[in-house]
Amino acid sequence: MTEFSTKSTIHKRLSCFVKWVAPEPETSDAIKKQADEIRDRISGKAKDDGLIIVSMPDSGSKAKNTGIRRHLKGDSEVEGQDVDIAFIVKRNDKNGNEVKELIYRFEGYAKKSYPLTTVTTTKSSVEMDFSATKLNYDLVPLLETNVADRQELIRRDSGERRKTSIVKHVEFVKKRTNASNEMKGIVKFNDCLRLMKWWRYFRQQDSGVFGNDENDKKVPSFLLDLLCAKAFDDRKVQTTWAHTLADWFGYMANIVKNRKPIYFTDYVKSPQIDTTAAWFVADPVDPTNNIVKNWQPYHITELAKWLEEARDSMVRAIARDEDKEDTGSLENLIEIFGNAFKQNCEEK
Repeated sequence: MTEFSTKSTIHKRLSCFVKWVAPEPETSDAIKKQADEIRDRISGKAKDDGLIIVSMPDSGSKAKNTGIRRHLKGDSEVEGQDVDIAFIVKRNDKNGNEVKELIYRFEGYAKKSYPLTTVTTTKSSVEMDFSATKLNYDLVPLLETNVADRQELIRRDSGERRKTSIVKHVEFVKKRTNASNEMKGIVKFNDCLRLMKWWRYFRQQDSGVFGNDENDKKVPSFLLDLLCAKAFDDRKVQTTWAHTLADWFGYMANIVKNRKPIYFTDYVKSPQIDTTAAWFVADPVDPTNNIVKNWQPYHITELAKWLEEARDSMVRAIARDEDKEDTGSLENLIEIFGNAFKQNCEEK
């Protein structure tokens, strides 16, 4: 790990922004209280419907400690951290009937439990938008399997079934955060992920390929988890945010531009690479699940361009900081993170 000065202006600015990007601490109690209430209401409706709930673990960015704050000011539209609540369901209901569909059933439970709340479905979850508390929750119903810590996801649109693991996906991220905690300096894996998520939102708002609106194609947070995990595994972290991000942006740009396969051996020792897809990024729990299998070449090109531009802006920001050009360095950082950076990069 290369050491760089942590007394530089650019490092102090990024340190302040990292603290600001994280969800407000005072929302944690409200989230827990509301999440517990949602569990009680939804599981009650599921039980009335004959389903047998095995467990209801936390998942998503809150469980991984990679969430970002909600921000809807200026030209930034960031919904905030996703609070995922998994519902692990027995494969047969109380009458012994096989459970074949979950998303629409849980959509019904949510609408009955919260008739005044906006409820929508995705391919794998039920989204609940609470306007009063400005919090969003994703209900993720999964079938239990005969393997510990493994579940089965039934896609709403196709009925396709995928093996997954709530616990292992959280563990995958926390393992790397814990490893970064053992390294010298304050740069942590989960905080780098927060910055990448913010950067993703900022770039999507002006992209003709991806977008932030409900029906727009998006760069998934799970893909960022895996890109950052690959960068961390191969490059580790530097002692400053700026040098770490410059290194990671460049490393990831090379991977995406050249469509290099991304896979991990945390849980599957010899994953098979799908050479027929335009790009291959494997779910570490189920490597047969290529999470970008439906991406077209132009999606890959767009993400590679973003990463190259972020790398170049960060390199210029570092150079200007070293030359004491604080204004120019700040302009380069705003190119990466948007105007919100300018307003939240100084101690208050």
